Amino acid sequence: MSRICNILVVEDDDAVRALLGDILDLAGYEFALVRNGAEMRENLDREKFDVAIVDISLRGSEDGFDLAKVVAARGCAVILTTGNPKHRPRLETSGQRHLFKPFRVQEMTELVDEVLSDTGALCEKRGGCDDPPVSAAA
Repeated sequence: MSRICNILVVEDDDAVRALLGDILDLAGYEFALVRNGAEMRENLDREKFDVAIVDISLRGSEDGFDLAKVVAARGCAVILTTGNPKHRPRLETSGQRHLFKPFRVQEMTELVDEVLSDTGALCEKRGGCDDPPVSAAA
């Protein structure tokens, strides 16, 4: 198993997107950060992703629920995020893993690890300088 786990982040808020990139980098993942569904599809066409973290409240005509269906159809696990409490009922009945903003860094990384483990993803985390890679499917 020599492939590093690859995460796709779909988030239209620049600050949140950058923060998620920092979190995923420190956790040892490869990742792509995109703003919308069009960029998401371009990345899905180019690369294999193990998990997609998708914000529900995106600008434009597609919301995160629509994009989650596209991602899932490509064989990628999904984690939905939102800071809008009006989405709670639909989110909780969606069957998708999710986090409500603001969330703790540890919550995000634990959920990503859990999803990777549950899906049996055949990838590893990047280890630190002296650390061997840690299997995400362990």
